[in-house]
Amino acid sequence: MRKYLSRDLKILSFAFFFLFMGASFQQFLRPYLQETTSWSEIKVSTILIVLYSVIMVWRIFIQYSILALGDYRSIVLASLTYSGFVATLYLTKQYPLIVLAAFVWGWGGASLWIASSTQVLDAARESGYGKASGAFYAATHAGFAIGVIILGRMGQRFGNDAILLSALAAMIFGNVAMLFVPRRRVQRELGVRAVFSMMRGTKARIVSFFLFASSLGFGFLLGAFTGVARTKEQSFIYLANAAVLFPLARCVISLSGGAISDRLGRARTLVLPFIISALSLLLAGIWSNIVTIGLSSLGLGLLGGLVPVAAMAIIGDSAAKERRHLAFGALFFWRDMGVVFSLILGQFLLLRLGDFRLCFIIFAGIFLLCALLSIILIRREAEAL
Repeated sequence: MRKYLSRDLKILSFAFFFLFMGASFQQFLRPYLQETTSWSEIKVSTILIVLYSVIMVWRIFIQYSILALGDYRSIVLASLTYSGFVATLYLTKQYPLIVLAAFVWGWGGASLWIASSTQVLDAARESGYGKASGAFYAATHAGFAIGVIILGRMGQRFGNDAILLSALAAMIFGNVAMLFVPRRRVQRELGVRAVFSMMRGTKARIVSFFLFASSLGFGFLLGAFTGVARTKEQSFIYLANAAVLFPLARCVISLSGGAISDRLGRARTLVLPFIISALSLLLAGIWSNIVTIGLSSLGLGLLGGLVPVAAMAIIGDSAAKERRHLAFGALFFWRDMGVVFSLILGQFLLLRLGDFRLCFIIFAGIFLLCALLSIILIRREAEAL
């Protein structure tokens, strides 16, 4: 019987902890560039839009890259694109080079997540996909949460460049840890048509919509929360205090929610978090202050932590080992689209309305819809992907 904490899971979780401790600088990317360059709001936001758009596209085609490189090289090389982007940002403020680094990072993001996630599932026991997925995401979110706190304090005390240098140091530590990931050979099915075929099933559509909706929260956090922070004094520390509840909640709910979903079922575990998140966003849309924004950050964190864990466990339950990488591409494609969509929507609302409050209310309605869809998914959990 395979152990719940496999060697693959331990090493990948350790490496992701430090890699995403550094990757939490995304939370500060917009205010950092707005303070260190003269670029417009749209120009700054385009960098993140490019990043997540490229990740989204590569979700479909990364199967060929993984086949050519192998899982081990795909993971190691992909992790280097994270630190490579930060190093580029620190060394130059040439916009074309930064956008190019975002393109490369986009490939790395898709490669790292799909290759690592499939390896975690392949090494886990069948009755513990939720626990393994939860532990993997919990380590990632814990690193992100600690990174938000540390980078926020570093930016306040030592200035803008301290944020990037601290992020780079953490990422390099994660890069080194990736070298110890076990090498595994897995026979995998290939074909872009198979990815699109998976997308058409009712079960896949519901899970994809959940990933899309929950990722709206992450893109919303990167957009709206930083927009709110700009109106406050000491924006870095304000942002850290308000937004840190998001990754903290993701960490806690990933670890506990994954184990709960093994017992209750994936869909039953999602209903209440969707309702809580909707109510917290509605509250922030009506009364916008650091308390309600913090609560909405907490609500978004519940979804950001639980939905990917549940989706990853559903892939373990529903897809054959040789098709899991295709399922990750088919479902998590919509997760990246959600981030891109929310970044663009946030900019549109900012230009049209002058603030982000309507975003809170719109997303509250979306999450209420997800709660209703969770009930439908309960009856389709046994279907194959």
